Amino acid sequence: MRLVVVVVFVAVAVAASAARVPHTRPVTPLAVPRSPVTVWDSVYSTNQASRGETAYVKFCARCHQASLGGADQSPPLAGSAFLGNWNGLTLADLHDRIRTTMPSDSVGIVDRQVVTDVVAYMLKANGFPAGTAELPSDMDRLKAIAIQSSRP
Repeated sequence: MRLVVVVVFVAVAVAASAARVPHTRPVTPLAVPRSPVTVWDSVYSTNQASRGETAYVKFCARCHQASLGGADQSPPLAGSAFLGNWNGLTLADLHDRIRTTMPSDSVGIVDRQVVTDVVAYMLKANGFPAGTAELPSDMDRLKAIAIQSSRP
């Protein structure tokens, strides 16, 4: 009987103590893993691609051709050859390559945002869907967007 009284007393004391002490640590739900973002997730806008086309004509078309098909030493920027070279890489990789190596005769003259707009135009030319938001020019955000040649 004495053991029962002690057990009941301890149980009541613990319950009363818990009722008086507020829960100070927030309960967070388990993190749900996000699917990776790809170029198939409508990561650029049509307006941005239009600006990118204008910039492409000004800075890129003389070497890569109006069709983005490439010529001589300039690789194609659209189609299976382009996608085969960039599949599995990120938009940050592509953006960085353009920004640090193009135009070949005057590297670095194109502003980061203009390069981003050109990348949006390249996405459009490769058949990736447009969305409502513009492609960001922030490299950390571009690193999170994978180039994937085929629809997931």
